[in-house]
Amino acid sequence: MKKKQLVIFFFLAVLLILPISNMIGLSGENEPIAVVPGSSEKFAKVSPVLQNKCVDCHSPGMTRMPIYAKLPIAKQLMAKDIENASGRLILTKQLYSGETSFTPLMLARIEGTVRNNSMPPHLYLSMHWTGRLTAEEQQNILDWIADERAKSSLSSDAIKSLKGEPIQTLPLKVSLDERKVALGHKLFFEKLLSGDETMSCASCHDLTKGGTDQAKVATGIRGQQGPINSPSVYNASYNLAQFWDGRAKDLQEQAAGPVANPGEMGEEWDNVVKKLSQVNEYKNSFDALYAGKGLTKTTVTDAIAYFEKSLVTGNSRFDQYLRGNNETLTTNEKAGYELFKLNCASCHFGPTLGGGSYEKMGEKHNYFNLRGGELTEADNGRFNVTKDEKDRHFFKVPSLRNVELTFPYFHDGSTANLADAIKMMAKVQRNKDLTKDEITQIEDFLKSLTGEYKGKLVTKLNDKDVQ
Repeated sequence: MKKKQLVIFFFLAVLLILPISNMIGLSGENEPIAVVPGSSEKFAKVSPVLQNKCVDCHSPGMTRMPIYAKLPIAKQLMAKDIENASGRLILTKQLYSGETSFTPLMLARIEGTVRNNSMPPHLYLSMHWTGRLTAEEQQNILDWIADERAKSSLSSDAIKSLKGEPIQTLPLKVSLDERKVALGHKLFFEKLLSGDETMSCASCHDLTKGGTDQAKVATGIRGQQGPINSPSVYNASYNLAQFWDGRAKDLQEQAAGPVANPGEMGEEWDNVVKKLSQVNEYKNSFDALYAGKGLTKTTVTDAIAYFEKSLVTGNSRFDQYLRGNNETLTTNEKAGYELFKLNCASCHFGPTLGGGSYEKMGEKHNYFNLRGGELTEADNGRFNVTKDEKDRHFFKVPSLRNVELTFPYFHDGSTANLADAIKMMAKVQRNKDLTKDEITQIEDFLKSLTGEYKGKLVTKLNDKDVQ
């Protein structure tokens, strides 16, 4: 029997036994998991729904198997579904019971699938007729998610009606040691850190250009062209890791990399420490602020990272909206935000609208085919760090704060225009062809995210303001 005929025969057989399998239920030893005492009423409503309609693909080891699970084709299909689903979201007994809290990323992913009615997938529903979420169940899940977000300290500044939004405000002020910030600030602009003393951190992370260089790829000493676009340094302290591929665990580790990279700043750290130690101002500052440690590679990178923690651009018009100023956004911007929540907030959530997860570039369509050109090593993304094939083409989601200034877009700097970037992301990530008006509305909303640094809009900053 030919393969195509075999597949048709299998599905006909499944259709014949489905009524029986749906009547007798699913096999397995899993008993319903009770929520722990003290759980909210909203979670008590949601937990049974998650257990009944998500467990089969999102809870490895707890999966209930239908009576046809061992049939050859069904076995492979279900194994693939479980693998794909587990890569996005794993639900454990501790989560079902409320013993463990759902992370902001989990909440964002669940909300996205509910709003788009994309889970369970159609093939699953064709075999599990009762698996579809009802309108009441969907609303209960959304209410619970909003309630969970409202409890977070990140939502403390928002008015009550907006505490459950997928985006939270950035703080108006960051409490830091001003002496240490000043030292890190000086080092951020210090060209002694580079091999030929022509470059500083600010060369690729210009604070008057949204914390980037607004170039397709970074340029190192002697005009060397780097392989990848420079991400913004503004609000970078909120990222789960640093660099597009997440190879640096934090800001301090990130600060060490470019200095020693031959294609970037091209200097050895021993030479950097020696040069800086010959400057009395630096020597005295490090002796005072790093007692017993002095000036070393570790303390230099710590000071730079500490300064970068101060680069928080709060008080955007959208922040003002979340704090209760309903008039600060236009009708078009509010419409753009609703579209954004529906299409983008599964990945771009939290205070910086990004930085909280790694996502595949081209979830629904092959981005690299649409882009054209040869694939580069940088295109491998997270794979370059983990060497795990499942991480190929995965990148840390960029922040969308001040996005009107952080062009060109994407890891490869391939798109200069924000509207084109929105159009591309909708296509390759969501399989959606947005209308021109929808793109304009989302773009208008994104521009409301431009914040302030030192009390001045980032778009208005000049060299004097940042130095």
